[in-house]
Order: sequence, then structure tokens, then C-alpha cells
Amino acid sequence: MPTAVESVAAQDAPSLAKIISHVVDLWPEHEKFLTGSLAGLDSRALRGTEEIAGLVWKLVEPEMADVVASYRWVCRRLLDEELYFRRHGCYRYASVREVEESGFYDSEDIHHYHRGLLLSQVLWRNHADVSQVYVRDFLSRCAAGSRLLEVGPGHGLFLALAARHATQALTGWDISPGSLHYTRRNLAEMGVHGVDLALHNIQDGVLGNDGFDRVVASELLEHVDDPGEVLRSLTGVMRPGAEIFINVPVNSPAPDHIRLWNTPDDFFGFVSSNGIIPTKTYAFPMSGYSEQRALDARVTISCVVIGEVK
Repeated sequence: MPTAVESVAAQDAPSLAKIISHVVDLWPEHEKFLTGSLAGLDSRALRGTEEIAGLVWKLVEPEMADVVASYRWVCRRLLDEELYFRRHGCYRYASVREVEESGFYDSEDIHHYHRGLLLSQVLWRNHADVSQVYVRDFLSRCAAGSRLLEVGPGHGLFLALAARHATQALTGWDISPGSLHYTRRNLAEMGVHGVDLALHNIQDGVLGNDGFDRVVASELLEHVDDPGEVLRSLTGVMRPGAEIFINVPVNSPAPDHIRLWNTPDDFFGFVSSNGIIPTKTYAFPMSGYSEQRALDARVTISCVVIGEVK
């Protein structure tokens, strides 16, 4: 059986191969997971993953050993959260205040968390699949000159992809100065400039007088106390005819996840009940699982809605 590196190195995915090679060198036991995660990639999926890997490589190359250490920390921490989820049937925390009081946001853990999750964008099949439908089925429909907003842009990868594939009229809003600093630094390292990044709460409405043609909320709603109110606020900044891209993981325990949806249908129904007409929906189970097996085992499924305002 080919190794994880061999399964991509023989094809045109040099950045992905470099990332995998470093991870396997520093964490050999993880190779079996990586090989399974990459098994069966067709040429289109490989090209899409390689594009993300090229961006991630720009961010991690100077400190790859530390990034792999953070990635290992993330995997261990998520396993702890998974065990809690199995025992109690719920996430550890039920409100933003509880997460804040845990000290997670103020500790070294948050640095490990952000840095380690960068690698998950290409090494975890569900994360890579989300990025690919974002480019293929959402950005591809973005007209020249469209105004795109991402709320909670985090690592900046989705804004960087939008700059490549869709539009230069890009905006990012976040309520955390530290998160905005992280996004700004990452965008600069990926060679993306001119993004309007602002400290702003989506629930306060539009900054200025104009709305947006494209709105992105990727892995945002599971972090907030009232995701329905946030989703309705997102629809409020959309122009007539605008589209929204929403990505949420169900059954996905993490140290800062507070809203649990149990199935993709639960989440899709929630979106429909809060002012969005889904035009496309997707469910991407975690590496190594079919959707049905993931549902039976109650493991992570990344759910995507592309929709428009009712």
C-alpha cells in the first residue's frame, strides 16, 4: 500500500506532499490516518486540495515543526472533547461566557488551536471538501465587481480564495481584535492585500450604506449563543439577489463549540427557518466515514448551505 506522501507525490500536488512529509516525519503514527484521508482522490479533488495546500504552506513553512506540534495538540484536545461528548451527549460548554470562564481564549491553547487547525484544512477530508465547493459552486457564481463579506474570517483562506477566483472587493468583520490581527497577518503572508478588515459585530447591521452580493459564514454559527439571531443578521446585510455560503460542523465537539446540531437535516432545517432558501446543500463526513456511518456513530459531518434570502 502506498504511503500518504507517495499517494500524492506521484501526482501534481507538491505543496500537499511537503505538508504531509513533514507531518509524517514528526508524527509517524499519523500516517495511517493521512493515507486513508487521501485515498480515492480524483484529479479534480486533488487539484482543489493542492490549491489550499499552497496557501497553507505559505503560512506554515517558516515554523513547520511548531505547527505540527500544534496540530498534534489539536488532535489530542479534540479527542478529549469527543470523550466528553460520548459520556454526556452534549458539548462541554453551552455559552460563550462558559468558554471565556474556562480560560481557553486567554491561554496558550488558543495559539495552538489556530495554528494546528491550519493543517486540518488540507489533511481532513471534510475540511478540504468544504473549501472546494466554496470555490466551485459559490465563488464561480460571483460576478466581476461583486462585494463579498466574510464574518469571522479566521485563518483568511476563504478571503484569499475569493481574491483569486471571484473579486477584489473583499471585506472581513470580526468582534475580536486578536482574531482580526491573525487574519490580517495571514492575508499578507499569502500575498493578499486591499481587504477591508473591520472590528464589527454583524448584529449591529451594515457598516456604511451598502449591502453585499456574497456573504460567507464558515464555522461561525456553532460558536455563538444565538445562531438564529446571527443568521438573521447576516441576511440583513445582503443585497437583493445576493447569495450566502454557510458552513457548520454537526456532532463536532471542540473547546469553543457551544451550539450542537445532531444531523445535517437538523442544520438545514434551522437555516430554512431563519430566512434562507437553500439552493444547494452538502454533507461531508470526517475522514474515513460514509455519511450514514458518520450519522450512526455521531461523528463530525461538515454541512454547507448555499442559499438566498427568502
